[in-house]
Amino acid sequence: MAKGKAGKIRAAAEFIEAYYDKAITLSNIAYEVNLGAWELSRLFKEQMGVTPIEYLTNIRIERAKKLLLTTDKNCCNIYYEVGYNRQTYFNRKFKEVTGMTPLEFRAGNRKCKEQNK
Repeated sequence: MAKGKAGKIRAAAEFIEAYYDKAITLSNIAYEVNLGAWELSRLFKEQMGVTPIEYLTNIRIERAKKLLLTTDKNCCNIYYEVGYNRQTYFNRKFKEVTGMTPLEFRAGNRKCKEQNK
């Protein structure tokens, strides 16, 4: 892959990392790095191992996990803070990635912390 395209994929990843909490789409990301959506998806998957949307989802879920573990914010605040606009969709994506709901994740990790004290 040409260095210029690798730079565009890096720029796309940086854009996702900077704006994960906004309503961004594949088209937004592609426009930002001056690639077509299909070409961006293909090159991103080739270089990063996941599609741009999977990358976005992973970042959002990682940020949500951190908020669940480090704050007492309720899930309604957290899903919105990490870029989702529907709690049911957030819960589904969270469970797909982690294997548990946000509440199960928080409760399970708090239980582990208490046992390790």
